[in-house]
Amino acid sequence: MIAGDGSLPVLLAERLNRQNLLSAVIVLQGSADRFCFAGDTVYESPPGKVGYILKLLKNNEISKLVMIGKIDKKAFLERKGFDFKALQLLKKIKDGNDMSIFKIIQDEMSKIGVEILSQDEYLKDMIAHKGLLTKRKPTKSEMADAEFGIKYAKQIASMDIGQAVVVKDRVVTAVEAVEGTNNTIRRGAMSGKSGFVVCKAARSNQDPRFDIPSVGLTTLEVMAENNCTLLALEAGKIFIMNPEEVTAFADSKRISIIGF
Repeated sequence: MIAGDGSLPVLLAERLNRQNLLSAVIVLQGSADRFCFAGDTVYESPPGKVGYILKLLKNNEISKLVMIGKIDKKAFLERKGFDFKALQLLKKIKDGNDMSIFKIIQDEMSKIGVEILSQDEYLKDMIAHKGLLTKRKPTKSEMADAEFGIKYAKQIASMDIGQAVVVKDRVVTAVEAVEGTNNTIRRGAMSGKSGFVVCKAARSNQDPRFDIPSVGLTTLEVMAENNCTLLALEAGKIFIMNPEEVTAFADSKRISIIGF
């Protein structure tokens, strides 16, 4: 497994470990201590050390790989610590969008005989399903904002800008870019009013091997702190990390979660 930041890589690694399927974890961002249960098969590498990462995969005789977790795009913008292999690959990228980067990664993995698995291969129960996921039903006004916002979330996701928008009274108050969903929520709810709706979606050509959007407890906590009352998710396309914990917290704060 190649792991980025966040708790989702840990959840997956624990499941793979219980099934004796976890051979190695290469941590690109976030603490490697999260994977202490995996013993001495945990390695750390900056995202730009591509040659080293490929060597680790070969040395550990990896044939199947899951890539999961958040990688800060600033690493690609700054290019600090990039090795010669990474700089070579960057020359092949026509633009900076995620799908261009993923295509290069896929090609390199194929060359060394590594199959990249879908991120939800072992986490299907964490994918948001259609319908109301919490106790409180959204109001008519919230539903109108959600229906309005989810369309824009899909559009910006497909344009590879971001995956979330914040809406109030059918006005988009914030659009996600490189700052991430939580900071987008803070920015979108700066007016101090209540009743903001957060909408999150996937791009139309989403490749589940590389990037399934996710929400977790921290997102709900940020929503509660910023007067947001509804989280609208594209059904079948978004991870909810620790769904029971997330929905319980949402219920305690009277936040609705719905899959569209």
